[in-house]
Amino acid sequence: MKTRPLILLSLLTAAASAAPVSLFDGSSLEGWQIRPGEEKWWKVQDGMIVGGSLEEQVPFNTFISSARPYANFELTYRLRLVKGEGFMNSGMQIRSQRSEKDSEMIGYQVDAGSGFWGDLYDESRRNTALAKGTAPDAAKDWEWNEYRVLCEGPRVRTWINGTLVTDYTEKDNSIPQTGHLGLQTHGGGKLLVQMKDISINELASSDGSRTPEAQRASFVLPKGYTAELVASEEQGVGKPITVAWDRHGRMWTTTALEYPVDANENEA
Repeated sequence: MKTRPLILLSLLTAAASAAPVSLFDGSSLEGWQIRPGEEKWWKVQDGMIVGGSLEEQVPFNTFISSARPYANFELTYRLRLVKGEGFMNSGMQIRSQRSEKDSEMIGYQVDAGSGFWGDLYDESRRNTALAKGTAPDAAKDWEWNEYRVLCEGPRVRTWINGTLVTDYTEKDNSIPQTGHLGLQTHGGGKLLVQMKDISINELASSDGSRTPEAQRASFVLPKGYTAELVASEEQGVGKPITVAWDRHGRMWTTTALEYPVDANENEA
């Protein structure tokens, strides 16, 4: 029975996706797109993508977007706002589209800026914060902050400096679950937006309809290993967090259902 934790560990390793891919080479904007007429607001400087200006007010929201769309992924990047004056805000668009009529992007935005760090905003669509950041002290104004964004099917989670700040699940099936990335410099202020260390790890498509047995059968295992289904939510083990076996071979687990509320502050 003591081999089971090792088997679980091997499953996690085997199921992991490929290594992250860098989205910025540090010296050019290859792989990124700027709307014609907005080139003055974007540049590469000292190994960073830089948007905005400290000398001139940015007149409207401007974005630099990825050349290709992404669906399910883990995105990491470092972001800093350089203080100027006026309204100073930024954010990273995910699963978004370029507007055909103006400079906007349409879709989810992982917000950045004092009072907005980590909020998930629906830019130019529902125009509201879909989820407010739950850890306002995780980010530091005017300093480098490390973001991690995990998109899996309808679920979007964000971390800032290692702290989970947003956990949102989309309920509207009409909302696209794929689209472009896009760094925003918000209009109405003088500021610089700096971004570096940008990488993405694309994940397999989420399929919530698969049975536990179907998921088990999909694992690619090293030679000599087998996967055994020992429990599933269908068997009443709800939202397991940790799994361990005692010396008698009995399985013990801590589940998220033991918490009074989940990460969205809904009753568990």
